[in-house]
Amino acid sequence: MLRALVLGTAFLLASAGSALAQLQKVNCQTQGPQLYLDQNNRNDYQSSMDSNGCRYSFYSIGNNGRISLVLEKAVVMKQPENGELRRDAEFSFFYKPKPGFKGDDSFVIYVCGNDRNHAGCARLSYQATIR
Repeated sequence: MLRALVLGTAFLLASAGSALAQLQKVNCQTQGPQLYLDQNNRNDYQSSMDSNGCRYSFYSIGNNGRISLVLEKAVVMKQPENGELRRDAEFSFFYKPKPGFKGDDSFVIYVCGNDRNHAGCARLSYQATIR
């Protein structure tokens, strides 16, 4: 099974034989379950931030210094209604709320990758709270 782990912090879970990915965030706090890129998984995340917005970046990392997971694509599936989610690098997105907006917003990012034996994708649904 292709297992890419993404948590709300830049926390890494090391397990032998697993292909890992890392989510790095800037200016926000995000909570949610472990993410496995396998058979179109769906995961929900809660994110809170101020009006400066938040950057979500996905990185490939591997075991023993070798990259064993290759991220192939990351796309916006659903734009937020009260802000903008834009790509600022191949696997990095920046959410910026509309000026003066405070409250809840939501958006969806779709991430796909593979290792030598498996391929998979995951639908990441974010519920953002702007304070």
